[in-house]
Amino acid sequence: MKLIPAGWVQRDWRAFVALMASIGGAVALTGFSASLALMLWRGGWPVATAPERIAVLGKALILSLGLSGIVMMSLGFAINRRSMKVTRDGFDLSGGEPPASATVTTTTTVAAPMPTIDDGSNT
Repeated sequence: MKLIPAGWVQRDWRAFVALMASIGGAVALTGFSASLALMLWRGGWPVATAPERIAVLGKALILSLGLSGIVMMSLGFAINRRSMKVTRDGFDLSGGEPPASATVTTTTTVAAPMPTIDDGSNT
């Protein structure tokens, strides 16, 4: 059994790795968010700590959303060959696919004249 498919180019490998990373990251972040919400919601905490639990839950879920954004941005860099450089002059975003060139294909068909049918009524 061959683990590496024949004919895969570097872009295909990057896309495959990014897909697997996105699936794994989605599972991990969803599990983190669900377990934290369940722990703070059904954890047997006293009613007096409800405001603190809501504050912790809100901060944790915002952290989870921030991590999701970072993962999505890094996947975009992996798949689309983009790069980002931060310098003291600012930052530079570059890369991506080259613009597609327009291709026009024309086809010419020459029709033959229709044959006449002689049914014998013209005689």
